[in-house]
Amino acid sequence: MGGTIVGALLAAGWGADAIVVSEKDDARGSALRGAHGVEVDSSIASAVAGATVVVIAVKPKDVAGVLAIVGPGLAPGTLVVSVAAGLPTAFFEARLPAGTPVIRTMPNTPAIVGQGATAVASGRSATANHVALVGAMLRSTGLVVNVDEADLDAVTAVSGSGPAYFYAMVEALIEAGIAEGLDRLVATQLATQTFVGAARLLVESGETPQALRAKVSSPGGTTLAALRAMEAAGLADVIRAGAQAAAARAKEMAEEFGGD
Repeated sequence: MGGTIVGALLAAGWGADAIVVSEKDDARGSALRGAHGVEVDSSIASAVAGATVVVIAVKPKDVAGVLAIVGPGLAPGTLVVSVAAGLPTAFFEARLPAGTPVIRTMPNTPAIVGQGATAVASGRSATANHVALVGAMLRSTGLVVNVDEADLDAVTAVSGSGPAYFYAMVEALIEAGIAEGLDRLVATQLATQTFVGAARLLVESGETPQALRAKVSSPGGTTLAALRAMEAAGLADVIRAGAQAAAARAKEMAEEFGGD
């Protein structure tokens, strides 16, 4: 995700000479330098020196250690942006100089191809200008919406983890096609394009999912038979259970990695 954000910044007009990446893996650092022309520094403290915006894009378990290094070197007013799942802005504010503006984001992996969905929530010292700046930074990754921080666990359940639900459904439809006699390649092509096309139609038509579903569901037809069977098997309950589990795990992560 860090590399995706670098690409987003470049697409939004930031110059490569204005971006410094701290990357401990030499191979990954070389790849970022080669792909984007940005400066790569193995030292976190050196990378953030003089920065106006610092993006924390590490695993939740590593954030506290990174903040211990970052905090002493931050210039007053430096904006800190988090893409770490589960950790609230208060976690960052407690470990950074008083008054440091913090923005928490929840992106998803389709951001890599410019089709992501990212939610943005502000901490106590972040202003509307900070929120607007983060929106401008991430605009090229896809949809960016502003939410209250209390809603970010729900965001995680819907869009943060959502791509995996989609892939699981594609997998299931492929296997169902194979069970009905289709070749695996053909089943994969048909299932994948069907989901891609359906999503694009949903976005571009402006119609609701319910309205589009109704247009495909002719009385007495195959689609309605399938939908009724899926409903009887508990499709909506399965999806709801998954989303609830994701939201619950996000809350657990805040406690697991955020405790003092």
